[in-house]
Amino acid sequence: MAARKNSRKEPPERIDTDYGYIQIEDKTVGGEPVRFYRHNGAFSSGTYLTEEKKYEILFDYPKKYEEAFRFLKIRTALMIGGAAYQYPKYYISHHPGSMDVVEIDPAAERIAREWFFLEDLYQDFDLYHNSRLRCITADAREYLDASDKVYDAIFNDAFSGSVPVPELATLEAAAAIKAHLADRGIYMSNIIGSTIGKESEFLRAMVATTRKVFRYVHVLYTKPEDRNGLYQSNYMIMATDREIEPEDKIRYHVSRYDPILTDATI
Repeated sequence: MAARKNSRKEPPERIDTDYGYIQIEDKTVGGEPVRFYRHNGAFSSGTYLTEEKKYEILFDYPKKYEEAFRFLKIRTALMIGGAAYQYPKYYISHHPGSMDVVEIDPAAERIAREWFFLEDLYQDFDLYHNSRLRCITADAREYLDASDKVYDAIFNDAFSGSVPVPELATLEAAAAIKAHLADRGIYMSNIIGSTIGKESEFLRAMVATTRKVFRYVHVLYTKPEDRNGLYQSNYMIMATDREIEPEDKIRYHVSRYDPILTDATI
């Protein structure tokens, strides 16, 4: 069954914004119609195009955010990076809590509403009246500095193309994020890279930096995915002050040579 909105007209191939360009591509994956959201050429998010699956998670890595629910009851969450609102749609449609989404590009929310079923979500779950989802257009660091709101969980999926936003990987950023977490809350951040070789440098540096702020830092593995012929590996950093044993965690080694990222050095 086709979804009742968004999918009935052809999306534009490219939308230029103040933060680069967005490409929308309709494809068939595993026999199912899907829509990809590409930011500056990199696969960033996506959605299924059928009514019954339009709120389900298309990529594997956002499913790792669900690991946080094994260890605490999440009533309030913050999502850093909206893009096509893939995980916020799942969170609102599968959990009773509320979520704030901070996205720096004002075009992203409009694109998600028109082409990725965010408007459907607002209507299906009466979000204009119950305020369970807040879409906030802001720089994430500026939002954290200005806000006094506390969350049970904070999820970070902010990228510029395929590169993580460095300002959200520093010691100061980790401290700001922790200041907005409830006692023993959980912070999770998506990283594209590797655990070996040169492509592992940013992952190791971010782990080393995050360990300066949080007592426990785990790295979760997600399977490489075929996104229109391109395979990409994601890892999920899971940081908290509570002792937990998440599933699919991998061994990692942080040495004294791995740099600590700071606002002054990025």
